[in-house]
Formats: sequence, C-alpha cells, structure tokens
Amino acid sequence: MNFAIVEDNRVQAEVLKALLKSEGHVVEIFAEGQACLDALKERTFDFFVIDWSLPDIGGDEVLKQVRAVCGWEVPVVFCTARTEEESAADILRLGADDYIPKPVRYMEFMARIQALLRRRQATRPTLLRFGNIEADLEGRRIRVSGVEVDLTQREYDLAIVFLRNVGKVLPREELLSKVWDRDTDVDSRTVDTHASRLRKKLGLGGENGLMLSSVYGQGYRLDTVRAG
Repeated sequence: MNFAIVEDNRVQAEVLKALLKSEGHVVEIFAEGQACLDALKERTFDFFVIDWSLPDIGGDEVLKQVRAVCGWEVPVVFCTARTEEESAADILRLGADDYIPKPVRYMEFMARIQALLRRRQATRPTLLRFGNIEADLEGRRIRVSGVEVDLTQREYDLAIVFLRNVGKVLPREELLSKVWDRDTDVDSRTVDTHASRLRKKLGLGGENGLMLSSVYGQGYRLDTVRAG
C-alpha cells in the first residue's frame, strides 16, 4: 500500500518509514502539509500518518483536504504530542481514524496501523462496476458484458488500480510501485505495454463505458463515458 507520512521531524519520519517498508508498504515523506496536498493532485495514497503541528499549515487542515480529495475510506492516523483528552477528542471529531501519542511506541504504532488496514479490508466492496465492465475482487476476475476476460496477474492488478481511481491521473511511477513494487527490472515501458493490452482486452476505448487515456508527460487516466 502507498503511505504518506506528513511529519517535519526527519528522524521520526524515517523511523516510521522503515517500519512500514519492513511490512512491504511504499512510503513517501512530506515535511510540510502543503507539499502533501500538492502531491494529491498527481498521486494517490492508501493511508495517511499526519503530525498535528507542522511548520506551514495545521495537521487539521491537511486532514480536511485529504477527506475532501480522498473521501472517508482512506485511513488517517495522527501522531501528536498533544495528548490531553480534549485534543484527542478534537482529532477524532475532525475525521481522523485514530491517534498515537508522542513519543511514539513503535510496536503500538504498527499494531494500530494493522488494525485499521484489517478494518478497511473488511469494509471494501467486493465488486466494481462501470458500464459493461465488472471486476470481482474476491475471485480476481473481470467480466465484460458478462463474459470473463483472460488476464495475466499483472494485467488484472493494473486494471484494478485504474478502476479504483477513475477520473484521476496516475503517473507511471506510481503504477509501477503499486503493481510491480518488488520487481527492479521493469520500467515505464512495461506500464505502457500493459495499458495497451488492457485497452484491447477490456475495450477501454469508450465502447464499454470507460476510456483509458494517456496524459502527456504524466501518466494515464481512466474516465467514464457513455457507452456506444
């Protein structure tokens, strides 16, 4: 999963990053809140860890914008030295899923992260439908007009990333990290090849209700359209 850590204490941020990476997650650190919000215009994250006190804008403002852009499905945890009961209640009322007091106890941090990930997995939909395309997430299969399409594992994984981010530009680097995160011998041309295959196999030229477009200098975007 893609984690965003919004924390201006570099040592603290690097420790949290190392812990999350040890579990196989992809992690990006932001020392300022606005830098994280700017990144949301181009990239997607599956989980946010936010410090309340940041050098530019408050963590509460970051949280507000994250909810506006990413919705309420994405987990958000606050790490903060403000541990009095009133502050903790404020954090949760503002829309955080949990908070962890500083100094961070690292075993507790990972346990809380894992608990939220389990909860998120349990509440995620098992079917995605757009136009004539239906993705069965439990069975790892995709059907077009009711007919199952023969896809490789990577093609399926890439298709699901697109389907979960309809309308959003996804940079090639992000697609590589989400689908080929443990492979070091692939580059952006691999994304282009697989995207081209998906266009043909799933009919992503608009005929089935979805259009996969290459965004010059950025990446790919999947949009809903009226099926022909």
